[in-house]
Amino acid sequence: MISIARLQHVILITTALALLASRTFAQPPVEGPTRTPAASPTTAAALEGLDAYIENARQSWQMPGLSVAIVKDDKVVYSKGFGVREEGKPGKVDADTVFAIGSATKAFTAAALGMLVDEKKIGWDGAVHDYMPSFELHDPYVTRQATVRDLLSHRTGVVTNAGLWYGSGFDRKEIIRRLRFQTEALGFRNQFQYQNEMFIVAGEVVSEVAGTSYDRFIADRIFEPLGMHRTNTSITDLKGLANVATPHALVEGRIVPIDYRLIDNVGGAGVINSSARDMAQWVRLQLGGGTFEGKQLIAPATLAEMHTGQIVPRGGSGAPFKFSEYGLGWGVQEYRGQKVVQHSGGIDGMQSIVAMMPEKKLGVVVLTNSMPSALTVAVELRVLDAFLGGPVTDHSAVLKKARDDAARIAREKAAATPPLATAAPTRLPLDRYADTYSSDLLGDVTITLADGKLALARPAASAVLDHDRNDMFKARWKSLGQTSIIGQTPVGFTFAPDGKIATLELGGDKFKRK
Repeated sequence: MISIARLQHVILITTALALLASRTFAQPPVEGPTRTPAASPTTAAALEGLDAYIENARQSWQMPGLSVAIVKDDKVVYSKGFGVREEGKPGKVDADTVFAIGSATKAFTAAALGMLVDEKKIGWDGAVHDYMPSFELHDPYVTRQATVRDLLSHRTGVVTNAGLWYGSGFDRKEIIRRLRFQTEALGFRNQFQYQNEMFIVAGEVVSEVAGTSYDRFIADRIFEPLGMHRTNTSITDLKGLANVATPHALVEGRIVPIDYRLIDNVGGAGVINSSARDMAQWVRLQLGGGTFEGKQLIAPATLAEMHTGQIVPRGGSGAPFKFSEYGLGWGVQEYRGQKVVQHSGGIDGMQSIVAMMPEKKLGVVVLTNSMPSALTVAVELRVLDAFLGGPVTDHSAVLKKARDDAARIAREKAAATPPLATAAPTRLPLDRYADTYSSDLLGDVTITLADGKLALARPAASAVLDHDRNDMFKARWKSLGQTSIIGQTPVGFTFAPDGKIATLELGGDKFKRK
């Protein structure tokens, strides 16, 4: 079971998704007969059979819809949609359908800061506290020493906690204020710790230095020059916009539409909504060394630094990648002898990936409207295979088998586990648990009793508590998107020596009784 404190690695997914999905198998089978490797297949040859592959993969993964764009040699050579915007409705997905891109936003944040580096308003190794005096972490040394580079490469050592933004109701400034209550347990610059909190900080550094909002800055300096006219930074901007994908979740074996989650507070970590056609222009800028249609937006050296590994994620890499690093808002990997720069992303009911082979001037964007799924990775790798020449692997079949095998093993393990004896009752009557519990880091959690069941509420998340045993419960989240990602979250109560309830524990986070 995944607690809300560990939600970070599941929502707003990074390139780790590709690694974790891929390392579950050895040498994958190939799609059709093995071909003699070709140095440079033509674009027409590389695209042959791609439509059928994507549609078959979409159906296999029960994905309602997806949109794909491919850039080669500064041209958009492929842009198509598959499936529907909403399950059960006729509206088709096309290259202009808007999806949430989640953590693929992080590269835009790095680019915005890179522009400020070019203008000499900040430095990659400039102290964050100098640009944002309100920035304060638990350790005064880290507060003073943490740099822009540290924020963008996940190496501050601060332990991630998704509950600080997901369901908290806090705005960006309040999230940053509360960071002082989170410890740097991993050691400053010692380990990679993927998280969103420091990218929220990074986005607000843009605002502090540029004198405008993060959202306005990237709209004016990136979206507009690239012609990304269907791209925005809030689901509130989707109201009245035509051709927008609906997020979906797998509920009891069925794909069902769910609501968009309002995540404006995650800022530079994951607020962007875009289309495959718009994202293709972003890829052209990246592959063009910071120049788009003759206009330089980012200095080549600055862009190159973003695409350069800064830290190695713990656990290394696995097939089919020979190495994995994290740059500045981008993951950096090797695939079949080529450097791949990529980032994936996801939020309730939406998942994306953006991947590039800079030396091949090749890039691919995959946007989908359900999660979690490895379909984005399967399409990405299938495209890379096709343009590299040689064997073309059916990554969809391989990744789906890995997923199904893992699910089967989990079922077998559960079936082999002896059933628990009758659960011991709670120590107190249920109404005695009803109260407000508070955390300096995460704010308040309110427990109420209604119709014989306890319920839990945070400002932007709520759940029914199913009794497990003793004073332990399981939070069944009312949001279908949240439930599909993390399932049920353990909730427990601890007691003081006088027999009164002292704390509530929600997925490992402690809240004191007020």
